This record gives sequence, structure tokens and C-alpha cells, in this order.
Amino acid sequence: MRPRPAAVLAIAMMLLMQGCSGAHAPEPAAPNPPSSGSTKTTDPTRAPAPQRLVVATEPWRLPYPLAREAVVPVSGSFVVAGGLVAGDRSTDQVFTLDPGTGHTRAAAPLAVPVHDTAGIAFQGRLLVVGGGNATEQDVVQVRIGKRWSVAGHLPQPRSDLTTAVVGPLALVLGGYDATTVAVPSVLASTDGAHWRALGNLPVPVRYAAGVARGHAVWLFGGERAGVMQTAVQRVDASGRARVVARLPQALGHASAVALGARILLVGGRTASTAVTARMWWFDPASRSFTRAGRLPRPLSDSAVAVGPDGAYLVGGESPSLTDRVVRVVLR
Repeated sequence: MRPRPAAVLAIAMMLLMQGCSGAHAPEPAAPNPPSSGSTKTTDPTRAPAPQRLVVATEPWRLPYPLAREAVVPVSGSFVVAGGLVAGDRSTDQVFTLDPGTGHTRAAAPLAVPVHDTAGIAFQGRLLVVGGGNATEQDVVQVRIGKRWSVAGHLPQPRSDLTTAVVGPLALVLGGYDATTVAVPSVLASTDGAHWRALGNLPVPVRYAAGVARGHAVWLFGGERAGVMQTAVQRVDASGRARVVARLPQALGHASAVALGARILLVGGRTASTAVTARMWWFDPASRSFTRAGRLPRPLSDSAVAVGPDGAYLVGGESPSLTDRVVRVVLR
């Protein structure tokens, strides 16, 4: 409905009077600042405060110093299986860890003691895949009830490997079979017991840091013939593998975890005898790296798992075996 001419004239006269008098409309009140500890704001023109990466060593300790083990999250707790212990020995010991309290409880041992192994939860079961002791192993160990047994075998022995779950497949990437410098083949399984070749890594590596994200596995660095690598490799469920980026520095024996929209790369070795405390953010969208600060101390060969309150680096080498746990969380 249009205004009548008289109304329009009245409005025009009011505007003219305001302009002649120099009066200004009052500015809108500033929004109230967020309360202490809050990152929320009611101002739609203001971007949310960026999250901050907090890294701290937990006050409690593991039952014993440990590295190169398998750690699998289960219902808010972690199952810690195998690993390298004092005396350069492989262990068959298994315990559950409550990451909130540090409480541990001994569980039934593995059927075969291994270190340089990897673990996954797959189809409702816990798997510990490959690893080594006096020699490299091809065993796939599964927990049924409270006991562990050998449920299958890889096509060849393999330690220093990376495992991940992508869609309906369990994948094994890289590693060492005691005969080649680094195994190129990517293996896949639909049941955890039977494995087939799915593809090959462009850069065969062992001791790479890997994490599943976006229907693929991102594999960072690794070691080849004693030399740390810079390749970032992406492997999808079809077996297609390609180098998609390069690390800022050669790195192996590191840990990787998806946090938010990015992947955090933690610690590792820049050379066989050089352990680093450096952390890096990797953005899968731009495939670029930015610095993420440092760990409380240099750390390599640690198993990483995500719990209810962040990611946890369990044990590792610093450079000797450690019984400490480091928590990493975005706040």
C-alpha cells in the first residue's frame, strides 16, 4: 500500500530538519563480550575465536615404558597391545587404559608377542596386524571374548606398517618384510582374516604416519633404506595411490591424528638418531603445512588414539622408551 502525498511531505520535512540541525542517529550499542572461557559471540559480523591447540603430559604413567605398540580405542578406553619393552624385547602383554584417569587393568596376552605392529577396530573386533619379534610376522591376531588368537595371515611377513579402515575395507600400507627395503604393496581385507593386494605406493616406505580421512588414507613421510622421506601419499579404497604433497622436512616414525578439519603430524625422527618435538598442521583441502608448535619433549614411535577428551600419544621413544602419555586437544 503506497503512502498518501501528505504523509510523504511530512516525512521529507522531518528529514530536512534533522539534516539542518546537524543531529546524528545514535550508534548501535556494542555487543556484550563473551563470558570468560567462552569462544561464542552473538555478533554476526565477528568471526568465532580460533581454537587453540593444547598439549600436556598426563600426570600418571603407564605400567611400564613402551613403544611401537598397538593402541585401539574401545568404548572410551584404550586397549594397549604388544610393543617394545626394556631389553629390546617384544611383549605379548595387553592392558586396558582409561585415558581420563590413567587407570590400567591387565588383560589376556596376545597369542604372538610383537612390536612395530598396528591395531584397528574392524567389524566389531579388535585386530593386531603383523609386527615383528625375532623376525617379521604375518599374523593377524583377533580378540574373541577376552582371549587373543591368530585369525589369519598377511600374504607376506610385515612389520613397521600402517593400518586404517576406509569404508568396508581394512587396509595395510607400507612396512618391512625382512627382504625388501620397504614393501610397496597396499593390502585390503573385508573380514580381517583374508587379505589381497589392492595397489602399490608410489614411494614404498616403512614407519610412516597414517590417518584415514575423507574416504582415503593420508600417509606422511616414513623411512626407506634408513633415510627419512618427505612424500605425502593419498591412497583411496580403490587402491589408487599418489604423491599429493611434500613435508616441510624429511620425517619418519611420527604420529598423525585428524583433529577438526585438519591433520596434526606429531614428533618423529628427522634422521635415524634425531628425534624431534616439532608438530605440523596439514590441511587436506589446500594440501599445505603450517607450524603447530612443539611437544613437551622430543618423541617418536608413539601409538596415537583418540579418546573422549582429545588425542593421546601413548608411550614412545624420547629417545629412550617412555611410560608417559601426552594429550593433545583443541580448545
